[in-house]
Amino acid sequence: MSKIVKYEVTLNELELALSDRDICKDEQSKTTNGILGGDKLRNELSAFNKDDIDKTVLVNIKSHGIYLQTDRDTLINGNREYTFLIRIPFWGGGDIKSSTYLKISKLAEKYSSDEFGKPSLRLTTRQGIQFHRVTKKNIFPIVKELAEINLLTLNGCGDNTRNPIASPIKSNIFNATALAEKIGTYFRLPVNEHLQVFGIKSNIHDTEKKYNYKKEGLPRKFKIGIAGAYLNQDTGKIVKDNSPDIQTNDLGIAPIIEYKKITGYQIYIGGGLGEKNGKITFALLGIPLGVVYNEDEIIPLIEAIIDEWNILGDRKNRHWARLKNVILKKGQQLENLSTEEILKSEKKRRIAQSKGVEWLRERLEKKGVKIEPPIKLNLGKKHRHHGWLKQYDGKFTFGLWIENGRISDTQENIKTMIDEIAEHIKPNIRLTPFQDLLFTDISYENKPRLENILQKHQYSFPSDPRRNSMACVGLPTCSLAVADSERYFRPLMNILEDEEIHKVENISIGISGCERHCSRNICHPISIEGKGSGHYQLKLLFGKHEAEILAKDIIYKGKKYLRLVPDKDIPSLVQLLVDNYKKNKLSEENEIGVFHQRIGVGGIIKLIENNPSLDHLLEKTYNEYFT
Repeated sequence: MSKIVKYEVTLNELELALSDRDICKDEQSKTTNGILGGDKLRNELSAFNKDDIDKTVLVNIKSHGIYLQTDRDTLINGNREYTFLIRIPFWGGGDIKSSTYLKISKLAEKYSSDEFGKPSLRLTTRQGIQFHRVTKKNIFPIVKELAEINLLTLNGCGDNTRNPIASPIKSNIFNATALAEKIGTYFRLPVNEHLQVFGIKSNIHDTEKKYNYKKEGLPRKFKIGIAGAYLNQDTGKIVKDNSPDIQTNDLGIAPIIEYKKITGYQIYIGGGLGEKNGKITFALLGIPLGVVYNEDEIIPLIEAIIDEWNILGDRKNRHWARLKNVILKKGQQLENLSTEEILKSEKKRRIAQSKGVEWLRERLEKKGVKIEPPIKLNLGKKHRHHGWLKQYDGKFTFGLWIENGRISDTQENIKTMIDEIAEHIKPNIRLTPFQDLLFTDISYENKPRLENILQKHQYSFPSDPRRNSMACVGLPTCSLAVADSERYFRPLMNILEDEEIHKVENISIGISGCERHCSRNICHPISIEGKGSGHYQLKLLFGKHEAEILAKDIIYKGKKYLRLVPDKDIPSLVQLLVDNYKKNKLSEENEIGVFHQRIGVGGIIKLIENNPSLDHLLEKTYNEYFT
């Protein structure tokens, strides 16, 4: 008889958790094998007579920071070749010693490659490092060799508290990285169980105090982002840094600063950008839950929230398992809003979300969790941290832009250059939430030495639109992608720069290979989202880039437009939008999103209608809520 899960709340219409439907297959697998898979997963990984693993343990391997992938390019020839992605999470971007980084780089030379066969590492938006195209027989060796340098892949993926991300800048105002490490350590999955799967003996052990996961783990992933603040040594002013984009996380933490001191922390809840075609899911930005005044209160609060979510989270329908969905659906019920209403109205969706957060706060307070009412708080800009920055201790940080986080020598000698800097300058290294890299703790004397290495490798910062834009991995390896993303980025930017887009201020583009939005593309003024091989949907931001808004579908008079734009038309379409902005913007409109807010969707449609080379893109329309 199948296991039935009962819940203590009444939630309607979307089967959030109330029906007597069986728990989903992933949950059944976790219940049977435990979240980390145990002997079943170990046996599957040891079966070298096949290059993949049984689908029943796919959910288990993720919590070890590993994904099974297929190179879709090979499918054209009728071959299906399986490889694995392996991810090392670094709490808050880490403080990676140069010697450790060089060992990671050497592992890439042994086990990982890009599509051209060159050794490759890839930095992620969640401050991790990925090895791509790892063969099955090399999983045990690479995980073992990482453990030997005190690095674990645990919590890199899967239904657990993921790697907390944080502002990577060194600060004596607020050490966001240290808080991320404290949270990451507490919510790390059992280390011994992880090591046993791979037959590893290690000096890495669990801390005495840590979160007690259920056998089956959490209902889905739980992401945490921590904003930062530092003192600009040249101006003497506090700089707030929201580079982790904390409202896109399940839970966000922002320091409250008065007179250059931390006086408390505002907690945001209910964010998440992932959607699912054909399902009623939403990208939502988190909203304030409340304030705590002592850092020691943060972990107990997170634990209480996760415990509540464990009770309420949907273990039958994974599309509605994230915390944001529980909050939204409860608010929908309390406000007596229909599913159609929250689909059609962003205002009503926000009302439902706000009501759901109030409900959660009341539940927490009834359990003795102390949290004060929210305050109005400026989170700061989403800084990229490129170039030189003076640290509070007199040393320096240099922020290196890396195109989409890809570290290889295929097109430029980025990997060799970084290795040389690590070997000769010996900085500490931090990862940013924008897939870039920071060299920290550089002495004044070493500044020119680092610049000489950059010059030797002919490194220079690209145009602002290129370095402020980003893409996810996409095809061919990401199992969720339906279109190119990283591979489409460079040719697209080359065309746009030929048309002098680099001369236009505050333009950035986000590209994703699917609707999960791993590149946070819908946080950019221009969002290009993969919908199928060679086709993308255009979404636009209508308002300020730093505002609490997301890029929207192009919906006009009840019809959705520009949902399947051929890749060959994307450059001309973007250029048309940029040229229109340059030509018709008001003097005070220094962002394309602000200009689009004024002209509205109708203005966008009219612009394309009047362009003979692009008006064919308006011929096909879609149902307003077809996802």
